[in-house]
Order: sequence, then structure tokens, then C-alpha cells
Amino acid sequence: MFLTIDETAYEDAHQRDCARVAALLSGEGPHSRASVADRLKMTSTATSHVVGDLTERGLVMERPGTKVGRGRPPIGIALNLKRLGASIIHISSRTLLGFLLDLGGTVLEHKAVEIPADSDNAAMAEAMRQLVQWLINKCPVGMLHLGTSVAVPGVVDVKARTWLITSRWPKVRNLDIGNALAPVTPVVLVCRHLDAELDARTTRETAYRSGNTLLLHWGWGIGLSCSIGGQPLLQNGGPFGEIGHWRFNALDQRECDCGNHGCLETGAALWALLPHLRKLWPNLSEEEEPLAGQLAGLPLLDIPEMAEAIKLMARSLTNVCRLLFPSRVIITGPFVANADVWEAFTAAFKTEGLIGSLELPALIADKFSQEYVIHGACLPLLNAGLESFIRENKRAA
Repeated sequence: MFLTIDETAYEDAHQRDCARVAALLSGEGPHSRASVADRLKMTSTATSHVVGDLTERGLVMERPGTKVGRGRPPIGIALNLKRLGASIIHISSRTLLGFLLDLGGTVLEHKAVEIPADSDNAAMAEAMRQLVQWLINKCPVGMLHLGTSVAVPGVVDVKARTWLITSRWPKVRNLDIGNALAPVTPVVLVCRHLDAELDARTTRETAYRSGNTLLLHWGWGIGLSCSIGGQPLLQNGGPFGEIGHWRFNALDQRECDCGNHGCLETGAALWALLPHLRKLWPNLSEEEEPLAGQLAGLPLLDIPEMAEAIKLMARSLTNVCRLLFPSRVIITGPFVANADVWEAFTAAFKTEGLIGSLELPALIADKFSQEYVIHGACLPLLNAGLESFIRENKRAA
């Protein structure tokens, strides 16, 4: 994982030099003092001052380098990745997944907590607090816990840090996650899990930084995220991409967990289709990752409800494309793991067409990536935490 350290954010020259050194070590790994000075065009005095400061505060470690020829080996300096850490909460089906990461994005500890489907705001908030506290208690000696990032599905107000609606827990409504976790963690960030995943994908895949990229998840729920030139479409963090709650006349008699009738999810989401699928295959999992393997070889097109879902999803996606005109659409979830479903979906999508002679975007079937979600959720927290750490003039506790 690559930290993005903006040296221009610092007015103080010494802090700016600290940021430059941290960025160099983060991007290129260990260096000698001489190579740091050479790469950053810093004087030996300024380099010694910066390295001394960062070493005293534990962010940088000095260690002997590789000996070449006679004499003592050069002293190498490297980031101490265990100096700063962050906790992440991610949702999988009806389970809270907690992770403790270091400054390099390595998962040090993890824990899963199942949450009953009838849990309300109070139960969810208490489960999150206990999970975060458990992760904080697992921090290595000397690690400063920067805060917690929570990546959730459903409808989210990122700016207000409020989880508005989730089909997994119908009784969880308007949960102020920031307020719920404030007693146990210094900083709380909330993001949509699809936004976190797409951010991480565009960071790693340079091809996704050109044009518009959509990430559509077709699983327990249905939603999408969008980036333009590698940057999120919405910078203010309001609700976005909840196409699972677009309403269709053909579904008008079906009640959705959101409280409305006729939502796309009532005809195409996993929570709506699973009861029909289990009539033929009762052992199907509701966990998306194992379910993808189970569905891969099944004759899903023989089920009328599945055929209807494919048509609904194809029409919904083409309507999105007429609004955002993406260059590509990445589609994840257990259904696209089935070759027959994927072939039928792409055919229906092409039949829908776009507008006139405009070409449809490329469709890319991929697996949902928990790793992308974790890294996408933690990167803003680690970047902000590192910046605050560098700004501190005194040694951090």
C-alpha cells in the first residue's frame, strides 16, 4: 500500500522536510542518510536534523546496511511501520470484521463478530465499540492508534458519519457511527465499502485512472460507486449509487427492507433470490465468497426469478450508463461467477444499447475484494494520521 504524503501541506520547513523523508522511505524503502540527502537535495545538516527528530519519535529506525568492501557498513534508515496503526471495521453478510493495520497496511490482528439480524442501533453500536476496543488492546508496544475507519454497505451519509439504511439489519436506522465510537477511538471515519474498494482499485490499476469507472456490486445488496479520472465522483461524501432502491412498476407488490415497495433489490438482490435458490439447493450459503463457488456450476437460468433478475440488472445498468457514460464497469458479486448468468447478462446489456451510435462500456467481471476494501478504508486515515504526527513538535506518547 502506498501512502500519499503531500509535502506542500506544511508551512514549517522542518515539518516539510520530515514529510519528504517519510514519503521517500514509504515509496522506495530503506535509504542511507547520504542517499536521502542526495535524492531530496537536502544538506547533510538538515538530513541529520530530520532523521534525528523522526528517530527520536520512533517513526524512523536506523540499522546497519549491507557492507560493501572495507570499512563499516553504512547506516540505513527505514520507516518504523509499527509506530502508527489504525483499526478498520468492514461488513460481510451479517458479520462485523475488525482489522488492526500498521502504517504499511499489513494486517496485524483480526476478529469476526456475528450480529443477529434483529439487532437495533444500540446493539450494533455496542458491538462496534467492543470490537474496536479489542483491536486497540492488540496494538504492539510503542504503536500509536490513530483511529478507526468503518466501511459499511447500504445507504450512508459519509460526511455526517451516519449509517442510514442497511438491508442486512432492518432495525438499524440512522446510526451515528461517529458518536457511537467516540468513547473508544480518537478519530472515526465512515465510508461506503464500494467507494473504499474502488479507491483502492484505481490506486493500484493505472488503467482505471482514465475516463469514468463504475464499480457495480450485485450481491446481498445492489449498489455502485463511480470515479472520474481516478478520483471519486462525489467529494462531499453524501449518499450515492443506491440503484438497488430504484423502483420498478413490475416489482410494485414487493416490499423492500428500506420500507418502500418495488425496489430493484426485491427482484434481483441476493436476499430476495436466495429463498428461491434454496428450494432447489438448500445448502447454499448466504456468505458471498463461498456462495460464488457454489453458484458457479449451477443451472441458474432455469429459475424464472433469476432470468427476471438478469433483465432488471441489465436495464438498470444501461440507465446508469446513459447518465454517467463510463469507460468501463467492474461488476462483482456471487452471481457473475456463474458463466451462464454472465453470458446472459452481457447479452441483455448489449440488447438494451446506449444512445444512437455511442458505444457501450466494457464490462469486467471480477471477484469482490476484501483486501481492496480494507486498504481503501484505511489509507485516508493513515495519511491524515501521519500528517498530524509529523506536525507534532513534541515526542508522541
